[in-house]
Amino acid sequence: MSMRLRSTQALTATLVVLLGVSAGARQAPAPVTLPGPTLAEAKKAIAAAQAAAAKMGVDLSCVVLDARGAVVAMERMDKAPYFTPDVARGKALVSASFGAPSGNLTALAASGILEVLPGRAIALQGAVPIVRNNQRFGAVGCSGGTGQQDEDGAKAGAAAFQP
Repeated sequence: MSMRLRSTQALTATLVVLLGVSAGARQAPAPVTLPGPTLAEAKKAIAAAQAAAAKMGVDLSCVVLDARGAVVAMERMDKAPYFTPDVARGKALVSASFGAPSGNLTALAASGILEVLPGRAIALQGAVPIVRNNQRFGAVGCSGGTGQQDEDGAKAGAAAFQP
């Protein structure tokens, strides 16, 4: 048996074991459960954050993430700077990951722990967690104003998740 054939067989056997796939049987995938807000809920939250921004006279980018840090919805108001959606997402990622307002977590940046998060994590004021049934459900993050304006917009968005 050639070395190449043995290597191919070994790789195939390893993949079978790692993926849990047997040659004769296939199992149905487990049902997907969403770890956070629906798109409709996220759009409602963003609308609430944008309404708060309009009252403050600022243009914000706002994002809603699920508990894993995945984007559910994101919008940039017309006059918000082009880079603010990325900043809003970074703030929301920190808040969703640690279950606290992003502005309260600035000390984490110095520790280096934020580097393990997927994407650009930004520990600046402007995002708040969404909590449902005493569990992290996601986060709302905003960017484009001052830190306080961003957080006020995010709080307005998060309030849309309250019953």
